[in-house]
Amino acid sequence: MALDIFGQSGATVSGVGHSIGAATLIALAGGQMWLGPGHRVDISADARLSRLALLAPPTGFFQAQVALDTVRVPVLTWVGSEDNITPPSQIKWLAQVMPDPQNLDVRVTDGAGHFSFMDQIPPHVVEPLKDKQLFLREYSSEICNFVYG
Repeated sequence: MALDIFGQSGATVSGVGHSIGAATLIALAGGQMWLGPGHRVDISADARLSRLALLAPPTGFFQAQVALDTVRVPVLTWVGSEDNITPPSQIKWLAQVMPDPQNLDVRVTDGAGHFSFMDQIPPHVVEPLKDKQLFLREYSSEICNFVYG
């Protein structure tokens, strides 16, 4: 795992992930990821993760009862209002079920889509944001403040 290769022994780590990468980080922070009834994804929690910045996280993997009960790290989660892959309702649900809502900061950017968080969007996608460069600078700055602040 990348944490084993690049992480210093005893150091804590902030995880930043987009889409399925965000879901994987939730699992690494102790969430139980499920693909369906009886199909749990075997991902062991890693105590080195001290905070998570989740961009457009697909929360449907964590719908099982108590799936998020052991996630105790501060979480910044962000989604675009025009995201039709992981719509804002998914992080609103997350805000309702997280064990410590004080540890969750939810952001929704008007006009942003699922791929707006990426420097380069897939070729078949039309970017909905009018000023994407401004958005990239703003959300990157906010994530840095969260991670280092």
